[in-house]
Amino acid sequence: MLNYRLTGMADDIIAQRALAAQLLTPGPADALTWYFAIEHDPRRTRLHVQTSSNGQPLAFVAVCQTGLDLFRPLVVMRGDDSIALQQALRDALAPNRQYLFNAQPSARPQLEGVCQLHGETINAIYALNISDFKPIVNILVQTSKTPDGMLRAVIRARDGSNAAEAGTTWISSRYAEVFVHVVEGARRRGLGKSVVSVISAQVLEMGRTPLYVVSQANIASIRLAERLGYHDTSARELSGAMSRRDDWSKP
Repeated sequence: MLNYRLTGMADDIIAQRALAAQLLTPGPADALTWYFAIEHDPRRTRLHVQTSSNGQPLAFVAVCQTGLDLFRPLVVMRGDDSIALQQALRDALAPNRQYLFNAQPSARPQLEGVCQLHGETINAIYALNISDFKPIVNILVQTSKTPDGMLRAVIRARDGSNAAEAGTTWISSRYAEVFVHVVEGARRRGLGKSVVSVISAQVLEMGRTPLYVVSQANIASIRLAERLGYHDTSARELSGAMSRRDDWSKP
């Protein structure tokens, strides 16, 4: 039987990240988790790594303060060892506090053993290679950057409000995730495709691979991505909100 020990918050986060990286792959399936666990601002990241008695990493949980939600930290995780992953979740999360989370669908049983899940969805991860890109030009698109360096592209309505907006939610050393939002009255006019095209081109110019994460039920959004040249990587992610229950006992 394995004896678990926790690499705690007092340890150097560089060493913790070196351990966590061993549980990740460089591909799209782990891209978001890699960014937040390994590259996100260390001052806004708490990393809990469970290791075996000989120091090998078994599971980790990262709790990250982000601009996605000012009140709910984002939690990412990895680990094939169910006991280690559940223990890392118990150590990392405060009871009854709300968190956003992103995990592999296979981690659902471990999550449900520790947390209550809310509004969870399974999303498909699409990727764009430069050779597949089918850009379009729309002179109405206005581009900018946020104070933290995220890309933005908008098309404004006559009243000055945003009719369509796309941008990046995070940018790592390899990838960047692209989002899009089109107001109800402006849909089916190609505006979403226009702003996503501009952001995708900028990400490619940065030497990163654009990723487009979409609910499997959102056929219109999937078609938008595919028309620009995005392809389904077959990777899936489970995301939503969660809170740790306080009805457990430590082993």
